[in-house]
Amino acid sequence: MINTLLQYVNELGNKSFWRSNKSNDKTVGSSNIRNLAVLANNADCYEELRLFIEYKTAKGNGWDKKFDGDTLFGHKMLQYLDEIYKKCNRDDRETLKNISKFFGYLYWKVCAIEKRGEN
Repeated sequence: MINTLLQYVNELGNKSFWRSNKSNDKTVGSSNIRNLAVLANNADCYEELRLFIEYKTAKGNGWDKKFDGDTLFGHKMLQYLDEIYKKCNRDDRETLKNISKFFGYLYWKVCAIEKRGEN
């Protein structure tokens, strides 16, 4: 499962999405990603976390930005999380443990991108 999570992180990290071209442009930053790792650890079930991501997407603040073609970042994130849920045989505890790892790895990736100023 770790290889799958790292593959997802690398796919997400290879986008210019993580860099904002305007100072007033709202983007999802490393602190948002880190908070999701903590939230995954504290959630009671996968559907709770999924609902929160849906809320974040509707609220905006970068989650509603196009990430991959016409797909919004929040929706792309849900696609990955749903895949993790399926690979964990819909076991909430296992899913949340792996999603927390996923967000931890993504946090490292986004921090590296922010530090280097990559596109």
